[in-house]
Amino acid sequence: GHGTHVAGTIAAVNNNGKGVAGVAGGTGNNDGVRIMSCQIFDGDDYGTVPEIAKAIQYAADNGACVMNNSWGMPVGGLKDDDDYAYGSYSAVRKAVDYFTSASNSSVMDGNIAIFAAGNEGLASAAYPGAYNEYICVTAFAPDGLPAYYTNYDRGCNRSAPGGECNNGPNDPAQVLSTMPNGKYGYAQ
Repeated sequence: GHGTHVAGTIAAVNNNGKGVAGVAGGTGNNDGVRIMSCQIFDGDDYGTVPEIAKAIQYAADNGACVMNNSWGMPVGGLKDDDDYAYGSYSAVRKAVDYFTSASNSSVMDGNIAIFAAGNEGLASAAYPGAYNEYICVTAFAPDGLPAYYTNYDRGCNRSAPGGECNNGPNDPAQVLSTMPNGKYGYAQ
């Protein structure tokens, strides 16, 4: 669900009267971004480290040039950059290094990896996003402050509109979504 919501935020067709416009959606005439989805979850369970690394390598080998990751470890699961880079998640770091060293677009020098800060409402990003070499995105609410759910501060280096939905499905501060079940403010 959340991955579908984020993909829609990136790739929803613009100016079509549906209420959602993607940041790179284009007009619907094959001029917007293309999405490659790589499954790393099994229901509510994360894939293993080797499965995550394999998905990242697959993306690099099959033409992806920007990798958006809306997943991460709970804050405190990894203690610092060295623990991430050389500990039990080192295969993920190596896969991301492999991805970013590839150059699958003629307009960029290398690929880009982007990670979510996390959704625990804490003043620290979750890994892998917290790793100092990655782009880590936090969410801000309509008032410009961190959205109630987002991780923020240490480890975050970008922010994006995240909206709020504390007041139910019709809260005017929520971000509309391409999700069909209404969970994220579905725009029909």
